[in-house]
Parts: sequence; C-alpha cells; structure tokens
Amino acid sequence: MSQLTILVYSLMATLKLCSTVNAAGLQSILDWGPNPSKIAQLQVYVPSQLAAKPAILLGLHPCGGTGAGWYQTTNLASYAERLGFIMLFPTTDRMSHCWDYNTNSSLIRGGGGDSTGLASMVGWAVNQYNGDPAQVFSFGGSSGAMETNVLAATYPDVFNAGASYAGTPAGCWAGSPDSTPLTPDPSCYRGQKTYTAQQWGDIAKSSYPGYSGKRTRMFIAHGTADPIVPIKLLSQQLDQWSNVLGLTWTKNETNTPAQGWTKIIYGDGTQLVGYSDQGGGHIPPFQAEETLKFFGLM
Repeated sequence: MSQLTILVYSLMATLKLCSTVNAAGLQSILDWGPNPSKIAQLQVYVPSQLAAKPAILLGLHPCGGTGAGWYQTTNLASYAERLGFIMLFPTTDRMSHCWDYNTNSSLIRGGGGDSTGLASMVGWAVNQYNGDPAQVFSFGGSSGAMETNVLAATYPDVFNAGASYAGTPAGCWAGSPDSTPLTPDPSCYRGQKTYTAQQWGDIAKSSYPGYSGKRTRMFIAHGTADPIVPIKLLSQQLDQWSNVLGLTWTKNETNTPAQGWTKIIYGDGTQLVGYSDQGGGHIPPFQAEETLKFFGLM
C-alpha cells in the first residue's frame, strides 16, 4: 500500500470521526424537490433573525465527511446570526462520501447527477426562505471544492460565486471511473492533465453549451505542501476561470489574509482571486471573513 493511499485512508477516517459529533443548530430537511442522484441528507442552518432577502450559502463537505462536519469546520454560524444568511449542508453517502464530478450526468447542466440535485436544493431554499436568487453561493473543501467548480460551470446563472479550498478544475475528473482519491485514474487530482488556459476554459463552458450570460465568480485557496492535491491544481483552476471570466493576472499580495498566505489577484479582484498557503497541507484553514467579503456579504 502506497504512502499516499495510507494518508488518504487516514484523512477520510478522521473526517468521518469528526462528522459523528452532533452539530447543534442544524435542521434536517427530508424533501427539497428533484434529487435524481439520491443525495442522502440536507441539513439547514437558519439564523434567529433572517435578512429580508437572505443570501443562500451551500456548504459541500470533503470525501469521507458529512454536511454536519463541514458546518463545524467552517464555523460560520456566528456570521449567519450577524448577517442573516441561510446555510445548507448536504451529505452524500455514495463513493466514500465523495461528490460526483466525474460523470457526464453531473458535468452537464440538467444531466441528473449531483450538480442537478444541488441546484434543486438551493432553488428550494430561495423559495422556502424568500431568499435572494442573486446571492447564492457555494463553498467546499477538497471533494466539496471540486464540486463547487462543477457547479460554477454547470449552473453559472444560479451561483453568484464559489469558494474552492483544495479543489480541481471543472471537468478535470471527466472519464474517471469514480471520484474518490483511490480511483484507478488519478491523473486529475495529481495534476497530470496539462491543458492550456483556453482548453480548461472550453471544458468549463462545455458544461452549459450555448450559455452567454453572467459567470460565477471564484475564490480558490490551496496549500503549497498539499500531499494529496498538489499545488499545481491551484494554477490549473486559476487558468480555467481566468479564461472563462476573461481576466488577466494583476498582482500578488503577501501575508493576506493571514501570515504565510499570498493573495493572487486577477482583474480588480472582485471576480477571481487565488490564495496559496505556504507550507499548508490538504484543505487550507477556512478563512471565513475573507470568503464572505469576496461573496459580498461583509
């Protein structure tokens, strides 16, 4: 058994253990509409005082995790109480609790995969809580970050912005037999796919053929010492979304938002930013305020 395989098993076991802790404040929802891929569970955080038209934030857990575990990791409840936004934390129990970002059903808009069910979920929340359809966001770690990239490609008219912590480009896993770190085709998450920015951009655009409207803004963070999803995946995501959004690199800012982090700014920084966490491992520490500021909620 390789060192990488041992590390993956260890990380997934840790995430599963952490996810068994009861997450106070979450409400379980049994029916949120179309759920073609049978996403196992949805838990919702509703603050004590909602905004008049609350934003909707979709939190997507890593492989081996759960929605409740990602809720605890990101620690956004105090911000929801202050700002009045709704948070959705679904759980998938398929493929070692990894989201589907490898099959055509999820990589194509309306294809009937996880992306379809997740879009249905936020649509339900907008209707249920009188949410603001212009303020729908996704944020995820590892597998959840990979799915966030897919949602940005398949439903750009639904998601205003996405935050990817240790993710891969949309479409990167296409053709892989499964979406777990133990897949027999690890070429995507090991950074072995060497496409140009234009090619990455075309892959994202192919998820919603013919679409010419507003595109999802992207916040992309990655640890430079990530042993599972190497740092080159940060550059590949930035290549993809800079092409899709028609942006070029502007400047870097060191020690932002934390010591050892470098902020990579494209355009004026409102549509695409990257972050490298020097020496950081898999899934950088969640930067709540920086993420919410990028979303436009603070």
